[in-house]
Amino acid sequence: MYTDMRTPTARSQAQLADDHTREIPKVLCIDDDPDFVNALQLRLNRFEVEVIQAFFGTQGVWLATREKPDLVITDVRMPQGGGEYVIETLGRHSETADIPIIVLTAERDCRALRRLRDLGAESCLTKPFRFAELVPRLSQYIELEQRL
Repeated sequence: MYTDMRTPTARSQAQLADDHTREIPKVLCIDDDPDFVNALQLRLNRFEVEVIQAFFGTQGVWLATREKPDLVITDVRMPQGGGEYVIETLGRHSETADIPIIVLTAERDCRALRRLRDLGAESCLTKPFRFAELVPRLSQYIELEQRL
């Protein structure tokens, strides 16, 4: 059977329509270690997501307010506003209060991690972590579609 490659099939037309209507999720990554932020962005590049980078807490809060990300990933110990500041500040403002926050931190104290969740973090992972541990947590809040 011959198929004219210039004419899209009904299935490919539907896929094209989905591609144009589907919004690419935005993930804001806040960490004072540029190597970590770049590594995380490289790992997330295999998915259809936009990664926005911030390197200290106040910058992250400003970007969250401006960019309205679908998810925030933050460290705890950072200059100019740590993770607690980020969680508390975003939680207080109506335009950012519903943004899910995942904390990636070297902090291992159970009480400190519980406090972060009590402040509003949806999840906490301790560094070092396996990327395979992070993906299901991200998938709870955003659609992770792999790039072709």
